[in-house]
Amino acid sequence: MLPAFATAFDTVILDAGHGAHDRGAAIGYVYEKHLALDTARRVEQLLKKAGLKVIMSRSRDVFIPLQDRSRLGNSRGNAIFVSIHYNYNRGGSGAGVETYYHRSSSYTLAAYIQAYLVQRTKMTHRGVKSASFHVIRETTRNPAVLVECGFVSNPSERARMMTGEFRSRIAEGIAQGIVAYRKAD
Repeated sequence: MLPAFATAFDTVILDAGHGAHDRGAAIGYVYEKHLALDTARRVEQLLKKAGLKVIMSRSRDVFIPLQDRSRLGNSRGNAIFVSIHYNYNRGGSGAGVETYYHRSSSYTLAAYIQAYLVQRTKMTHRGVKSASFHVIRETTRNPAVLVECGFVSNPSERARMMTGEFRSRIAEGIAQGIVAYRKAD
């Protein structure tokens, strides 16, 4: 059971990880920066359909410094910040999705996104974890989470995430988690 925590916000700040010269996780020509941007765009469309305002940290393949990303996360009240990434490990055996938070006030948002992401994708539930990633540590005005949407380094997950249909399922999980968090009572 997810914790109940009603939160009023009307804006979601979506941060598509990496960009331009910063490829992020990469295997061959599969770059995290492209996967994250495509997924963020899909989440954006779903959230707009749900009546939320969306601000994107980037809407094309450009580099945004970490400080600018967290500055955007702090730029307005009545918002939440969601950073979208894809994972990597050297052995290629990592599998599943995980959602990170830094401040305890962001835990519930992370839990909702993680639960719906696992439900929608049927991927391994790696948990909701505390971490000190810059964008969630320095976004202090609003709840802030970082979502790892699977492992680029895992051949099976990589094959799935390379399809638009599967990235749509990932986006649906993230968006459904955000909407459920907003409606929680």
